[in-house]
Formats: sequence, structure tokens, C-alpha cells
Amino acid sequence: MRRSIFLSACCLLAAAVAAQSPWARSKAGAYTQLGYHTIPAYTALFGKDGPDIDMIREVSEHTVQFYGEYGLTNRSTVVLSMPYRFTRRGARNPDSPYMFAVEDTGSVSGLGNVSLALRHQFTTGRLAVGGTLRLDFPSDKSNFSAGLRTGFNAFTVQPSISAGMGFARAYWFAYGGYAIRTNHYSHFINAGLEGGVHLGPVWLIGFSEWVGPLRNGSRSLPALDVLTGLYVNDQGWISIGLKGIWEINRFVGVVVSGAGAAAARYVPKSPGLSAAVYFKWD
Repeated sequence: MRRSIFLSACCLLAAAVAAQSPWARSKAGAYTQLGYHTIPAYTALFGKDGPDIDMIREVSEHTVQFYGEYGLTNRSTVVLSMPYRFTRRGARNPDSPYMFAVEDTGSVSGLGNVSLALRHQFTTGRLAVGGTLRLDFPSDKSNFSAGLRTGFNAFTVQPSISAGMGFARAYWFAYGGYAIRTNHYSHFINAGLEGGVHLGPVWLIGFSEWVGPLRNGSRSLPALDVLTGLYVNDQGWISIGLKGIWEINRFVGVVVSGAGAAAARYVPKSPGLSAAVYFKWD
């Protein structure tokens, strides 16, 4: 059994955390990013509150994601995220106790949960305070016999609040929110922290996120023979991650990121890595 501490669900975390910052774009200012995120083949999941879960077959997921921000006013910004995912279930896992069970291989691709959010900056002093209202739309692309899906088949509404401070060559912010997910999924609490320093043309950034399911949903987990860790009920984690941003010039740059889990449930145990190119103007 592999013992990687990396949390694959965090391969998209860099964009998710950025959407929670307290700062608004300037009026008509914009930021666009196109990224590629990969979760290499994994054969184990973090268990509920104990041992890992060995899957029958290996699973992989790859995502191409567009992320954008646009300043409606000097204090209000609209945020859009559109992921397109490719998932696959393939070779048998020799460590699985269900090695000889009959189950399907296969693949599925399609849009994940498209997100639309509005962020408003309440204060403009040394301590910035902002609020975000985010709506995730359902994704219904799936292959049930193989346990594959491209997102949650539910709406998610998440209000949150964030606060942070910016300095000449450093910044930090923290956020917290409560998410309501429909279609019998559990609601969850979400909180996080990010901070970075500017070294020449490069930003070095650390971040952490907590997703805590309330286990109040009646949606059951898939059977073990099709449990893949892809967008199932009651998933949660505490993660830490690193992100690097290379500012090629004032308009264009490159972002790379990765994250790891200190604790988690029902999510893959495999390195999750991402790289993206961005374009901005203010």
C-alpha cells in the first residue's frame, strides 16, 4: 500500500483558495488563468477514521480548468471557474482484498462543477475584510458501474468571509464559510489560510485548507467495489500546500502548486500537482 501524504483533492486548491481572498479587483480589471491539473494513478483512499481503503483498480483524474476574475466595481469582483475532467479506471490493484471481484473498467469525461461567485471588499484600510457568495452548479457526467464521475451531482451554495493584510513584499489572509449542498449530500464547514513573500519575479506561497463535513446528508457511499474517491458524500480533509508564481511581466505569469494532507477521509492518496498560465490587467 502506498503511504503518500499528498491529497489529490487539493490539485485544484490553489484556485479555490485564491477565490476566497478579501481583495477585490479594480473596476474593469481582470485576471484569467488556464491550468492543467493531474492526479496520477492511485490505488488507495484515506479511510473514514482509521486504516486506508485499498481499491480494486487504479484510478486517475486529469483536469483542464479555466479560472477568471473581473472587477465590476472597485469593491466587487465576479469569479468564474470551469473545470473539464477526464477520469479513468484501469489496472487491478494487487494489494486489494477484493482482487478477484468482478467490476468494470472504463472512463468518463465532461464538465465538473462550474462555479460562479461574487466577492465584495467591505474595508480598504490596512486590514482588508471581504465576503464571498459562491454557487457551484451540478455535474451529472458519470459511469456508475466503474465509480467514475466528474463532479458532485448537486448545487452548492457557500457564503464565506475573509480578512487579510498586504505589505510591500508579503501578504496573508484567512477565511471561513459554511456550504449547503443539495441532493442529500452533507453540508460542510470550510476554512483556510494563505500567506506569501515576493522574491524578485517570484512569489513563494504557503496555504492550508480545512473541509469538515457535518455528516447530515442521507446520500450513501458507493459499495466498496466501486468506491473511487471521486466526489462522494462526507469527504473532508486538512491540507497544507505550496504555490509558486513566476511573474514573467506585469501581464503574464506561470503558477505551479501542490498540496498534502495531514488528515482526510474518502479522498485519493496520490500526489496532486497543477500548473497554469495567467494573464491579468488592472
